[in-house]
Amino acid sequence: MAREVYDIEMSGSWRSYLPAIISIGGAFAVLALRVQMGSGFISDGALMMIALACYILAALFQLTNLYAPSEMARKIGLWTATLGVFFNLSSWLVRWVAAYEREIAMLRAGGSDETPWVFRYVPFANLYDLSIAFAFGAGIATLMLARRKSFQVLSAFTLPLAALILTLARFIGDEFIDLPPVLDSYWRPIHVGVASLSYGVALVCFAIAVIYLLKDRVKVEAMAIWSSVFAFSVIATISKFSVLTEFVYRAGLFLPNQSGGKPFSAPFRLEIPYVGETLVITAVLLVGVVASFLIYLNNENAAAKKAGHILLKLSLVAQIIAIAFLVSGIRSGGNVAERLQAQLAADPSQYVTAGRAIAEREDLSAQEFAALTPMQFEQAGRSFLQSSGSKLFLSLRTNPVELAGLITGLAATFFVILFGFRTEKLIERLPSLESLDSLMYKTACLAFAGLAMLLITGAIWANESWGRPWGFDSKETGALVAWLTYAAFLHTRISRGWSGRSSAYFAVLGFLLVIFTYLGVSYLLPGLHSYA
Repeated sequence: MAREVYDIEMSGSWRSYLPAIISIGGAFAVLALRVQMGSGFISDGALMMIALACYILAALFQLTNLYAPSEMARKIGLWTATLGVFFNLSSWLVRWVAAYEREIAMLRAGGSDETPWVFRYVPFANLYDLSIAFAFGAGIATLMLARRKSFQVLSAFTLPLAALILTLARFIGDEFIDLPPVLDSYWRPIHVGVASLSYGVALVCFAIAVIYLLKDRVKVEAMAIWSSVFAFSVIATISKFSVLTEFVYRAGLFLPNQSGGKPFSAPFRLEIPYVGETLVITAVLLVGVVASFLIYLNNENAAAKKAGHILLKLSLVAQIIAIAFLVSGIRSGGNVAERLQAQLAADPSQYVTAGRAIAEREDLSAQEFAALTPMQFEQAGRSFLQSSGSKLFLSLRTNPVELAGLITGLAATFFVILFGFRTEKLIERLPSLESLDSLMYKTACLAFAGLAMLLITGAIWANESWGRPWGFDSKETGALVAWLTYAAFLHTRISRGWSGRSSAYFAVLGFLLVIFTYLGVSYLLPGLHSYA
């Protein structure tokens, strides 16, 4: 009891804010150094990778403290998380300076003496910029909650997610892009800044919901079912659904950008040896996990429970092997043109698929696209290969969402296995249900308010740029659905008295919709937000 009172008293002290103050203040000191030292300073990409390493290290120390309580591990975890947030924000600020200097250099090269407003170059131009800010939002929210010792355990759950976001950013690539002049508005940094912080708070709310379910003794086997369904869904949908339909995985290809910017995505995909077969085996194991644990949960069948845990561990190994085959296959990918020619000779229908992808990138009306024949698609594919086939190359950056999805599925499986290890001891170390429920409600309120501001500022920006505040663009609609989910969370809690597990399920659903808005819309659905 005395420790709890001391914890509450310390959380109200200004010293409890030191990690957040140091991380933000230190980042602005780095910004000043970058301005003073010029382009010879450490790059934003290097700072981002250091932040990624710090997030992973901090999570490992907090997990160690969770299973084997150690004051030293707790302190190292807290201050390593502080370093992670510091390097994360430093990366974004240094990128701001680099974007400004790049534009100034382009203006001077063109003979212009104009010096635009620096606020114009706030790095919120693409998904890489948003990912850096998203991870920072999650990191700083975690530090603010870590003012109380009992909540520092949250970083063991939130920081791995932040690390996954930075991993995605690494695969997306840090090339600068030039936005259309119509989007040049001071509402852009306001809108995207609100989005990144709101997403970060939603991530923390999701982590609290998972911890609540674990504390409330939701069976690990039930969590394993949902994590396995997620991993199976990723495997089923990547590579244009070819893994479970053709038993092959095809990676995207890049075409060099002659101007030196980000390479162009080619309409063809190249088969990577062994990846498809390994992913199929993984999918079979995941189906076995779901079936075994469903039998166990319905019939309390001990044999099914044992089989499910064995299959779960085997699926983890299979996922590791599949990702290793994928990364090594892409990194060592040579003779792309010859391999692609052999692949197309065995399956000429891929010319049609490529031609359709080429046509989709053209500014065609629905009637014009529908009028195209398979023969025309095939001819377009063959013409592209003949003119550009020798230039095509493999890169991990051609499939950032697919690779990040596989890694996320792997991480989900790993954490479920980890939760199954000494579960009772783990539950004892977690904060109380009442404090978790209260914290989940508060973070959900912040996420709700942030997403509301996101929609409002987006509508103002859209009205200024496109002449209308709402156009049912896919990302607009996704953000609205996510906001309505958090609205339902608050409505059911306030008017119906729902709390605990019911609220936790709403928080999980809300974050999944946020992630779909953040990633799925950008890569799966066409729209005005495809650049971000």
